[in-house]
Amino acid sequence: METQKAELRILERPQIQKEKLVRGRVVVLTLLLAIIFTSATVWAALLRHEILGVGYLPRWVVSFFVILIGVNAIVKRFFPPFSLTGTELAFIFAILSVIASIPHEIGIHFYLNLLGLVYYSSPYSQWFGQFTPHLPAYLVPSANFRDPAVLWAYEGMPAGAKLPLAEWFVPLLAWTPYIFGVYLVLVFLCLLLSRQWEEHERLLYPLAQVPMELSGATQERSAQSIFRSPLFWVGFIVATLPYSLRGLHLYFPFIPDPQPQRNSGILFASGPLTAFNNIDLHLYPEMVGIAYFLSHEVGLSLWLFPFLRRAEVALRMAVGIDMYHAEFLTFQSVATYLVMAGSLLWLARGYLKEVGLTALRWLVRRLPQSDIESSNTPLTEAKALIGLLLAFAILLLWAKFVAGVNVSWAVLLLLGLVITGLVVARIVGEAGVYIFAPPFRAYQVIFDIFGKDRLGARNIVLLSAMGWIQLRSTGTMATGYIANSLRLFSSAGVSKGFGTGWLLFAILLTLIVCHIVFPTVIYTYGVPKLSWWAQTSSLNMANFIGQYLTTSRPLTSHHWWGLIIGSITCWALIKLRLNFVGFPLHPIGFVTWYGWPLDRYWLSVMIGWALKTLILHYGGFSTFQRFKPFAYGATVGGTMTLTTWILLRLIFPTSESIIID
Repeated sequence: METQKAELRILERPQIQKEKLVRGRVVVLTLLLAIIFTSATVWAALLRHEILGVGYLPRWVVSFFVILIGVNAIVKRFFPPFSLTGTELAFIFAILSVIASIPHEIGIHFYLNLLGLVYYSSPYSQWFGQFTPHLPAYLVPSANFRDPAVLWAYEGMPAGAKLPLAEWFVPLLAWTPYIFGVYLVLVFLCLLLSRQWEEHERLLYPLAQVPMELSGATQERSAQSIFRSPLFWVGFIVATLPYSLRGLHLYFPFIPDPQPQRNSGILFASGPLTAFNNIDLHLYPEMVGIAYFLSHEVGLSLWLFPFLRRAEVALRMAVGIDMYHAEFLTFQSVATYLVMAGSLLWLARGYLKEVGLTALRWLVRRLPQSDIESSNTPLTEAKALIGLLLAFAILLLWAKFVAGVNVSWAVLLLLGLVITGLVVARIVGEAGVYIFAPPFRAYQVIFDIFGKDRLGARNIVLLSAMGWIQLRSTGTMATGYIANSLRLFSSAGVSKGFGTGWLLFAILLTLIVCHIVFPTVIYTYGVPKLSWWAQTSSLNMANFIGQYLTTSRPLTSHHWWGLIIGSITCWALIKLRLNFVGFPLHPIGFVTWYGWPLDRYWLSVMIGWALKTLILHYGGFSTFQRFKPFAYGATVGGTMTLTTWILLRLIFPTSESIIID
């Protein structure tokens, strides 16, 4: 009984703060930081494949934030008027955490892949003439692979030559409305549902708890009180050990390597149990800390379901099915996203109806904001709904009149963006997964279902290019960052209208910086001198598109059974969860069970879940609360230590990375 009461109390939230002021100079500081860190992140990603901005608690943002809090404490002591409030600290974190992902999300894919479509259409490639006939000339720097804008990127610049940046002006002018429009859709989608998730469903937002605790924006005590806790520093030091020993080993091989990223290897030589071979045994102290804040059923499901997935594969092998496991699991995942997105919208139907009616009244009658807000109707969310619909329509117009894509296929592609973005935002808001991405590409699913004969080569090429922008990232999707930032605005007392406006401006500013820095770095160094990922990114994408253009891939029964079983299972888990309060499994575990993020994180989640379970069982809720600083320390310590070693490796390269991202 005590444990159940504790679990209910864990779900409690601080009341939403009254709106507080963010001074203009803080906004300017935030934008300057966005420019500086975007430039640095681009260089690190292209040259070393060190992803400083990855993770829904971005590495460099957390590290810089802790340093900023320390500097702010000194300023507050000696120059109080120039110090930052907790609200302003939370505002800085919220903005920077969203823009931190952009260089990785679009940069590594977009610029190199655009060049690759032209370069790998050359006579020296197996895809000769496959791509460029379908590309409008104004969407690429050049349609001729011999043009310096393309050739120099791959084969180096002549001595004394000028960077061919001018050739990028027209294509970037054409692409930027689409890229920014995608971010508009994502921001408005998250803003539309933010009040439903924060106030009605009361999600935990475990990742947002970390910056709020560090900044002290919702507490009466000082922002630095968490740093005075001995348990915080115990957790911090414990978290530094695996990464620090690993880093020292790379420079001094006589120091033992703790191997924080291990693999079980071959456990079974043959038979169905081979499905349990090569289990990742990775230790991420930051994820152990985050898992401590998860609800019991979410924590249990996140580490248990990856094993249930392997058991399903073993069962398929036991009945004689030895092929198409990946396709079967992928289409199961597609079904879970569809069912989960539908259930989220269905649960919010009353709220969405209220928002829709408010939007209609505001549009038709143009009621003053004060009149609408006085009746407690969500005007901000109503405007988000209008913005979402307008942005979606603008993207369709762009697809038809700029890219020349069939509108029907563009609708499916953008609906895939909305569905996957919605589900990922929910996963991050409720499960606090540190890194997560869908195990499928939206455009790939469209290609698989409808085939090249229906789609046509032009649509395949251009839908793929449109899909490089957030429709499926190899790392993390933007909605998780955005959802956390909106929660930070609410908790810190920042007006969501004010915060969202500056968030969108910061995104646009970051895109402009990327447009300048990415091509500059690519031409300055050349693709052969970039990181291992950047060297092969455009070739891999060319091979991906080329295979769909030249090979028919009809759906098999494995695909359809994956859709059917995935739909039924996800629906059943949601139904059981809603009808039985004590049901121990959460459907999010099933939605996330396939893909590299949870394969890597399951062990760390299990450790955090086990610690919390034992503490609640033997010590009760009060003991759980006392150990929270340890979890915060582990989260911050792991993130800051990893960032430190990554920065050191940028200056003094080693043969191996600290960890594999």
